[in-house]
Parts: sequence; structure tokens; C-alpha cells
Amino acid sequence: MNTLVEAISADMEHLTEDLLENHSSRLFSRGGHFTKDQMIPVYFALIFGCEENADTYSNFLFSLKNDIKKTTKPFAFIDSPLDPPDENALLAFSGIDRSATGSVISGLCSMISIKADPVRALIAQKALGDMLSMSRTEMFDAGAALVYKLNLIANGICVSDSGEIPMIMYYGNPTPEDVFFLCFAQRCGFDVICVSPDKSCLSAFERCPFADKLQKLQLPASRAVMPFPQKMVKAKITTVAYSAERELDTALYGGDTIFRDRQFEKMDSAVLKTTLDEIFILWDQPAKFRSGFAVRGDRVVVPTIFAKINGVDDGDLKSYWRQVEEMITPLTTYIIKSPSYKRPPSSMLSAYSRYISGTSIDTAALMKSPLNKYEFLSEPLQELIFEKMQAAASDRMLETDDPTEAVCYIIHAALNLDRTVLRNLQKYDFTKDIPKFIVADSIEEPFSKLECAQLLLLSYLGFDVLVLSPSGYRDIEAYVSDDAFETHTLNEFKYNVSVPRFKTPDEAKYQKQKNGLFKKLFRKGRT
Repeated sequence: MNTLVEAISADMEHLTEDLLENHSSRLFSRGGHFTKDQMIPVYFALIFGCEENADTYSNFLFSLKNDIKKTTKPFAFIDSPLDPPDENALLAFSGIDRSATGSVISGLCSMISIKADPVRALIAQKALGDMLSMSRTEMFDAGAALVYKLNLIANGICVSDSGEIPMIMYYGNPTPEDVFFLCFAQRCGFDVICVSPDKSCLSAFERCPFADKLQKLQLPASRAVMPFPQKMVKAKITTVAYSAERELDTALYGGDTIFRDRQFEKMDSAVLKTTLDEIFILWDQPAKFRSGFAVRGDRVVVPTIFAKINGVDDGDLKSYWRQVEEMITPLTTYIIKSPSYKRPPSSMLSAYSRYISGTSIDTAALMKSPLNKYEFLSEPLQELIFEKMQAAASDRMLETDDPTEAVCYIIHAALNLDRTVLRNLQKYDFTKDIPKFIVADSIEEPFSKLECAQLLLLSYLGFDVLVLSPSGYRDIEAYVSDDAFETHTLNEFKYNVSVPRFKTPDEAKYQKQKNGLFKKLFRKGRT
């Protein structure tokens, strides 16, 4: 029976889900008119160009590859041109009769060997014969290269008849020879996804007559190919513009995803790049309703706010503080900046140096050491704290003259979290209400290195962090990179400000005041 290989279209919004659908599910979702022996639906797509935000694009690449690798789907990742067969490899082809076109094609087809999937080997033989018959390239050399690369990749990733459609992900600008091979792999029943931030890569496919089934998915920007990302970065996610109120409502409330209580124990935070108005629209929204929320396997991406607001709207301090009080949720820690903040002794910081190599922390050893004061916490929560400690150190958002000193301060901040913060972290369900940390600052003293490390770490732990500076003084900017947070400035600065103390409300009291929350806050002078 001849098996038809049919190229199907992927939805960019659900790319990972589409790619991970197995053979039977693909057939069923397309009407169930064919059996597995009759048809193999495959994706053959070029994602060319990139996002305007380099970090967003980097996380897209990392997540796409990582999500596929975590499954049982046979998967080959290629990020450099494929080598042609060398002299030793070509010896295997030396017995092919090259006296006539038919014998060359027949001989090359006989060399295809996919050990655990003989059906796909037969499909590959037919595809090879069809392509070589129509190709204008030197038949033997081109065919030998295709067979060599297919055997190497298919057997290397253990392609079988398990029901999972094998996949090749090619990153970068492919050579004409690689484009020729990718077209061949698609016709052999492989999912083939080529990804490049450089839009000029399209021309290589346009010159290949066998790329007629290619789906082209274009992203807005273009840049040179950079090394493939090795980890998620703490990116800023741009929200829907506040002026497009209807579109924002759709982004916030669309969908009907339901999660179990405490379904996830792992999370990554992504700082939202917002207008000032959007901060107050999003402030009370659960994580799952925020633009940018995503589930990545066994962890979630939580969109968070990390911002500083300078000044007071029209200098009206009474209205300013009344509305700030309304921002304090049951999961909020509210702090008034004080000049008497204690700094860790140098001997304490030096104790951390044995666990540090560059920006890398031996978190496993540190977690088992006497310095870890969190044995009373659950193991997943301890692991989360230490994971974010390492992430904050690796991203170098704490800017000091000595990089090792910055790592020491991050460790110290992580190992000495306030008890209120720890309790809020324990209560934190990563799909629901997001804990807050608000600092009101009206004194003429920048934040210390430790204070900056604490605020930075809280952002990595998924807290909304807000710094209020009625006087517009420099504080968090002293040591935290501008890339880590957003700054908004109102139309008047106030000096010698007396900062009121506020109590954290209980849940019942807070629910009563929610309806009027933020209606009058900071109406003018927004930037």
C-alpha cells in the first residue's frame, strides 16, 4: 500500500501543541478518513524573522525546543550546516552501478536504512526516486548526500513506527544543500521546522523547486542569526495598549482555562512592559488572566509588575496616599524606606564565596549547608528559592563594581527573606493572586546593595514589586539595571513627605474596596 505524505498547516499561536500531536490524533482531527498506513500528515514550515523584543524571541526559541525535547517524539535539532559524506562514508556507495540513471536511483534507494521503521524507509525510497528524477543536480552526489544524512539522523534519533511522527528542527540560515535535504525529509514523513531570525533565509527555499509545500510564517523584525539560547531569560512582555480597551479586555479575560489548586510547583517570572494605566488595570488580576501567562510543561510563566513611580499627580498627597492604601492586598508587604537599614557584615558575605564560581552558585551544596535556614519549608519551595537565586545571579541585573560581590548580596538576600514574604510565598498559587511588595521612599538616600538585591530577587520569585518615590529621588536605580524594571513619572515632585503606615487588610475587607480600586489614582501627567 502506498502511504501518502501530506503537508499540513500549523497555527503559530498553538505551534507547540500542533507539533506534539501524534499520528493518530492528527488523522482524527482531520476527519478520520485515513488510517496510519494510508496517510502521514506532517508540518513543513519556515518561521523567518523575529520579534522586536530580542528576549521574547529568545524565550520562544528555547521553549519551542525544550517543550519538544521533553516528549517521546523522535527529535533532531540542527543549528549548523550538515556535513556531506566524507571519503570513508562514500565507500559504502562504491558498489552502485552508475552506468545509467535508473541503476543510480535504484542503487541509492537500496542504501536507505531506517532500522526500526521499514515503512518509512519505503516512503523515503519513493521520495528519493521522485526527487532525483526531477533534479537538475549531479544525481549520484546529491542522492548519496541525501541518503547519508537521512540514515544518520533517522537512526540517531531512533525513528520507529511508534505512532510519533519524527521531527527535524533546523535553526539558522540553511545552505542550498540543506534546503534540499529538508525538503527530502518532509517527503519521507518527518515534521520539518526551519527557524531563522534573518528574513533573507527565505530566498534559499524560494530557489528550491521541492519547497512547494512550505508554509511560511513571518515574524515582524529581522536580525542576524545569533547562537541558540541555552536558557529562559527574564524578559519583559509588552501588554496590549491601554487605549485599546476592548482588545485589552479580550487579552485579560479570554479563554476558559481551569487549573487545580496548587497545580504547579515551578514558575518563571516575566516582567510586563506596561503603560502606567495598565499597571493599575493589571494589579488585581490573577496570574492566569494576565497577558503573557503560559504553561510550559510542569511550570508556568507568571507575568509580573516591577516598576517605580516618581512624583505625585498634581501634588495631591491626600488622594495619593488614600489610593496607595487601596493597593495593599492581603498578600502585600508594605515597607517604608528607612535610613537605618542594616548591612550584612563582610564576614557573612565572605562565607558565601566558597559556593561561587563566576556567576554560578553551587546551590545543591548551599542548600545542604548550615547557611540554609529554610529546612522548615517544603522541598519544592526551597528549590524554587535557590533556583531564582541562581537566575538572578546569572542575569547580572544587580550592578556592582565586583560581580562576585553582587552574587554574594543575592545569596544573602535569598537566605534571609522576611517572614511575611516567606508566608506570602507559601500561600502563592502561581495561577492565582500574585503577592505584592510595595516600598514607599521619601528620604535622600539611595537603596543599599542589599535592598536592591532583595527587590530584584522578589521579582524573580514572581512578586509584583512597586517602588513609590513622591520626591522622584534616585533609589533602586543605584544598583538595579534599568532593564529589570519600568519607570513612570508623574507631573509634580513633593519633598519632606511624611509617609503613612498602612495595615495589610484581611480578605473580606479587601473585597469590599476592590470595586473602587484605582479609579482616581494618578489621572494626569502619566509617562
